[in-house]
Amino acid sequence: MVYYKELVSRIKEYYKFDLSEIGGLAAVALVAGFIYSFRDWGTETFDLAFGLQNLALTFFAAAISIWFRLSCQKIYGLAEGHLARFKVWWAGLGISLILAFLTVGKVPIILVGCMSVIFMVKLRLGEFRYGFSYWTNAVIGLWGIIGNLILGIAFALGLYFYPDSYFFSQGLVLNIIMAWCSLIPLPQLDGLNIFFGSRILYGVGLILTLLGTILLLTKTTWGLIVAIIAGAILGGFYILIGSER
Repeated sequence: MVYYKELVSRIKEYYKFDLSEIGGLAAVALVAGFIYSFRDWGTETFDLAFGLQNLALTFFAAAISIWFRLSCQKIYGLAEGHLARFKVWWAGLGISLILAFLTVGKVPIILVGCMSVIFMVKLRLGEFRYGFSYWTNAVIGLWGIIGNLILGIAFALGLYFYPDSYFFSQGLVLNIIMAWCSLIPLPQLDGLNIFFGSRILYGVGLILTLLGTILLLTKTTWGLIVAIIAGAILGGFYILIGSER
């Protein structure tokens, strides 16, 4: 991990979303918003206004989730001298939509795509193991899952204070399922980069996602407290083992 001033400088210069990434982010948020609000367009009869309100809330939760996920990956990539760019998986979004229609919204999977990592020569000069690192590529993929779990905790915390909030409820479920879907080892998803980059990291991703699912979806006070404490400990451990160079 680079010195924080260097990282801030890299973020200022290189952290940005190009037009294709923005378009992909918007598409993912729209598809996710539609899928997760599919069964919420009325209680007993169809209600357009009620459905559009739920769609807007879910779209907003999805947009925040995918933006935060990608930001975590981009920032870590810059810290290691790699430029991470989001590539949306259009076929995956189509599959997600088809499954939502076929199951009447009961199988709300969301296959978003993956990060394409570019080796930045200027930022890697003088670094140990100068060339492209499959380990770093795997960690960048893992940071997408970690980003979902962090936001899952944030949405669970909001749901704790506002138990009837549709926004926080949808955001929590969306982030958990997005984390699980990202672990699928397909070429268009981050799971493949993690799996072939490091089996250990893939196992870590599975364990973290499983623990996050158990602790957060129980919607209990103790589950939320343990999740927050575990997240704080892991974050502190990561900062302590990071070297300033």
